[in-house]
Amino acid sequence: MKGSIKSGVLVGLSLAAVLFGAATAWGQEPEILDKVVVTAGRVEEPARSVTQSVTIIPQEEIAKNQYNDLGGLLRNYGIQVNSYSGNEGLGQVAIRGVRSSVMGNDLQGSVLVLIDGRRIGTDNLSMVPMVNIERIEIIRGPGSVQYGSSAIGGVINIITKRGPGPDASGEAKKYAGRLEAGGGSWDTYKTQAELAAQGLGVDFSGGVSWLTAHDYKTGGGHTYHNTGNDYRLGYSLNLGYSFNPENRLGMIMLGVRNEKAGAPNELRQNDLLSYTDRNNYSMDFIYDGGYSDLGLKWKARYFNGQDNYLSEDPNPMGLGRYESETDYQGVQGQVSWNKQFLTLTGGVDYLYYDTDVITSQQRNKYYNTGAFLLAKLAFMDELLVLSGGVRYDDYDLRYEGENADLNHTTPSIGLAVNPLDWLTLRTNYGESYRVPQAQEMLGFDSGWANYLGNSDLKPEEGRSWDIGFEINKNTLNLGLTYFRTDYENKIATRRVGWDSQYYNLDGKSRFQGLEVQAGYDLGELFDWPFTLRPYLNMTTLFKYEDENGNRLENVSRHDIAYGVNFEQPDWGMTADLRFTYYGKQKQTDFGTAANYWLDGGPVTVGPTTVVDLFVSKSIYNFENAGTLSVKGEVRNIFDEDYQTIFAYPMPGRSFYLGLQYEF
Repeated sequence: MKGSIKSGVLVGLSLAAVLFGAATAWGQEPEILDKVVVTAGRVEEPARSVTQSVTIIPQEEIAKNQYNDLGGLLRNYGIQVNSYSGNEGLGQVAIRGVRSSVMGNDLQGSVLVLIDGRRIGTDNLSMVPMVNIERIEIIRGPGSVQYGSSAIGGVINIITKRGPGPDASGEAKKYAGRLEAGGGSWDTYKTQAELAAQGLGVDFSGGVSWLTAHDYKTGGGHTYHNTGNDYRLGYSLNLGYSFNPENRLGMIMLGVRNEKAGAPNELRQNDLLSYTDRNNYSMDFIYDGGYSDLGLKWKARYFNGQDNYLSEDPNPMGLGRYESETDYQGVQGQVSWNKQFLTLTGGVDYLYYDTDVITSQQRNKYYNTGAFLLAKLAFMDELLVLSGGVRYDDYDLRYEGENADLNHTTPSIGLAVNPLDWLTLRTNYGESYRVPQAQEMLGFDSGWANYLGNSDLKPEEGRSWDIGFEINKNTLNLGLTYFRTDYENKIATRRVGWDSQYYNLDGKSRFQGLEVQAGYDLGELFDWPFTLRPYLNMTTLFKYEDENGNRLENVSRHDIAYGVNFEQPDWGMTADLRFTYYGKQKQTDFGTAANYWLDGGPVTVGPTTVVDLFVSKSIYNFENAGTLSVKGEVRNIFDEDYQTIFAYPMPGRSFYLGLQYEF
């Protein structure tokens, strides 16, 4: 089933119209959804009072979705993700057309990935553990006033679980857990375990996952050699002690180890031997406190971690070995004060990165000290909410005895209006940026290519404005946001003889488009004994071009995910039929190995629609001891031959079957 731009957009818009029509034709008493968000204001606040466009992915959806990494999950929310082969060794994410880094260096990307509000040390989506997650919050748009550099396109914040949470009646559970094991196509095997408990002031929640897979076949029937990996191990632990209702000492430990992930190169020049090893792990120590009588809350955090990357190319004509190690650590401190209609949150962040390129014996250091103040005014029981903020950051970049000092000030302002219990109107203006890194300003030798530095590099800057609305009424969710981002001083590379040099692109690039999120339970509408919920998540760009009107590369015009969720509690069954539309992208064909350094000219990737089916059915209830279920999936049902990066085709049709025990 070949997708097209017209069919994908028409289906998406038609579904939105049906959902909106259902809401207006069958009005019901409003039900206010008590969602809580922390990412937008760095403190807990009702989603209705947030002035930015924020997507919340709850743990129920995360557990139901059987994706192996964060990239697969985000695609289901209308977000662009490009992957080099299906082993998910490297995933790049784009929000509103603005992308993360090419090789997972979060300091060089423009989409920021966080764990519980702090940098994870990478923006490679495959290096985020997919266990022990409470929810995921996504700021669609600038987040620099809250978090500093690299948050031009948006912020993805993974919130870890604390304890088992409440049961169906709202009572606190003492323990909970989940075990899963299964296998499928291409000798794929995975296991996952989660356990949570609480008592005597102590709360614990943790999980571990393990995955292994061999080479897959593309939709075109070709075996894509060297696309498996020995294993990928993910783990996450959140442990805390509450010594009164408002004070908690906590520790978080998490990481991902991806061992011998194949680096197959393009299918037309399939590399059978190259591989990468990646390892990212970190630990946090956190104190959350407060004194509600005075409207005070505070947080103090220290964290440290390490990100390791090894690329091994043993081919006789290969690029050899590249190895780097990044140690990172940071401190966060903030205080929030709320009294009547005013909330003030201020604090300081300190961040230190020490990167050692072992193969070339090069080392660089990154120091960042930032101070921020965020304010929110809520009038008439949050009928009108006005927010604003300002942040100042100082950067010290050091490389091979040289250094560069930079600083940046970032403002934002926003407005939310809640004229009805179920309707929120929002508009927001924010500035954002990314500071150039030591490698870019002072140059470096990767071992196989020499990059010339440019000490005159300016920070990349974004100025974003959006306006939209959100409806949450009973089981209806409908949101629409128009956005525009003006992007200046984009850092790129150009050829200088046989070397490459960093420079700022001239002029201004513009991203302009529309986001739609919609879902409605037809089962409630027609009083059926089951849930039948069509949904739509879409990002469509009207404009993504430089100042000369040239369309930007590696940007998808349309990213659309739509489908139907089915749930029948009496049968213990859930099913999700999902359609993912990959929009057209303009990319560069770098040619075969013989002329790799020559520009092969522009090519087009997409459009394609890929259909997946996920099913879960309980098969035995152990009274009060838990439930055993069988889970199955068929991915790429129609065996589409597609790719998100030119000449790197994704997997064809695949199957998975597993057992899950929840208690």
